[in-house]
Amino acid sequence: MKPHHWPFVALGVSAAAAITYVVLHPNATPAINMAIIVGVPFVVTYLVHLVSKRAPGKVRFEFRVDPRPTWYSDAVDVTATGLEIRAVSGGGRLDASGPREVSYGFGDLLGISTRPAVPGERPWITLIDGRGLPVPPGEVVVLRTTRGEQVLPVDEPQRFVDLVRSKVSSLAEVHSGPAVVAGPSVVAETTEVGEAPPVPGRPTTPVQGPAVTPAGPSLVVRWLLGAALALTGTVVLPVVALLLVPGRTWPAMAFAGVAGVVWVLNRNVPHVWGRVAFLAVPVSVFWLIGTRNFVWIPVLLVLCPLLGHLGARMFRLGADLGRTVEVEVPLRNGTTLYVQRDRLVHKLNRSYDGGVYPQAVWLGDLTVVQPGTAPDEPWRVPGGVPLRLGGGPMVRLVARPQQWLLPLDQAGELAELIRSRQGAPSRPGVASVEEWRDLHQWAVRRTTGTYNGNFRTTGIGWRLWSAAIAGSFAWMLLTTGPMVWIGGVIAVLTAGLLADWWRVRGRMRLAEHNVLPPGSPDWGETRADHAPIPGWQPWR
Repeated sequence: MKPHHWPFVALGVSAAAAITYVVLHPNATPAINMAIIVGVPFVVTYLVHLVSKRAPGKVRFEFRVDPRPTWYSDAVDVTATGLEIRAVSGGGRLDASGPREVSYGFGDLLGISTRPAVPGERPWITLIDGRGLPVPPGEVVVLRTTRGEQVLPVDEPQRFVDLVRSKVSSLAEVHSGPAVVAGPSVVAETTEVGEAPPVPGRPTTPVQGPAVTPAGPSLVVRWLLGAALALTGTVVLPVVALLLVPGRTWPAMAFAGVAGVVWVLNRNVPHVWGRVAFLAVPVSVFWLIGTRNFVWIPVLLVLCPLLGHLGARMFRLGADLGRTVEVEVPLRNGTTLYVQRDRLVHKLNRSYDGGVYPQAVWLGDLTVVQPGTAPDEPWRVPGGVPLRLGGGPMVRLVARPQQWLLPLDQAGELAELIRSRQGAPSRPGVASVEEWRDLHQWAVRRTTGTYNGNFRTTGIGWRLWSAAIAGSFAWMLLTTGPMVWIGGVIAVLTAGLLADWWRVRGRMRLAEHNVLPPGSPDWGETRADHAPIPGWQPWR
């Protein structure tokens, strides 16, 4: 665990200990005890964290980024022999193959000074995935070394200079100016996103592709069967189980009605029906345990989510799906496409490093919807994340400046579905590179978590999952009498989680539609009659 995480861990542990102590000893001045039990460990671990940054033989200076994510670890260490620079994120997407590390011995240093950062100057370091990190506003340190000049946007730049001069007293002042890249779009493209595919591509001639035939039942049949299955698992089955056992079961049946309302709100999103069907199960199981009726418990635990899932299966990719139902399309490379009423969302899933949030385009912005086939070639999605396409059918989409290649066997069916929903108006995006950079860094922080010490991509849906659990407990406690006040506190927490999800969801949608900065060039070859990758063969 990194030292800058110690205060947060101490705060969580001491808060749990303080709550336990106050519950067990309610008459022992809880306000004072809470302050002591929580405050003392937090202050002590924070002081230890500060000391760790100034350990003997090494002083650490973190690079400046605003605001700073909790997982941020980019820094330069001043050791007994020189400088060790480590950069992996800069507040942006983390790279799977490790950090960029640069070392300078004190004998390599020729000069040092500080100067203000200049808008548009070249990146101060290039990560191993090809992205350059922009120089943030404010004072920066300039090193002149035997390998050239190195800019370091560290916190406390003057203290860094004084410390280095105390190690090497003969360093001269650096008076050269920064190298500035011409044009804001060039700066954005070279510093914020990865390298785009090369252009131009070779001219192509469409050939006759496989025939697209209607697959599956009609839309009316899909709705009748799918909705009946989902509502049976969501509402009918829990209510029947509770009616067949004696006892005061009205609170659980009322919660089943709440689950039914949630299903109605998500009626056009079938791929979540299995989760919605499980919503009333914990409350129903709680009541069945209380009345010692255990026979229905495994039935509810298995059948409710299963019926919801089977109802959602009626809306798999095929003909006649209408214009409002959101269709989940698994792709051959492990990613997922969501075809919504007015937009497409490409989710790269959790197999990639932190900061890879979903990408989206408005259906009204599409200029090319082209099924075809191609060999197994590497492809970088807009923003630079590398993927393997796998040889076979795929769909090519262009909504300038973005371009997507989506590998799946039902390429013709997906193209027909997308064309049937085109025509929705597009929405305005971010206006400036600075606004885009703030939005991008915010989205990275919201979608980056840790797992077994590694940074992983997470979603914002954990708020809804937590709200569902908290809401279930709140409902049970509010209807049991003695614990009403605890239920009220948990209900407030549930409302806060839902409000936070709604707030984050709106801005995340904006980030999904602005993966590339304003003024970016097209992502590779975007002409419909030219190939985006070698071996591309479009279909008529």
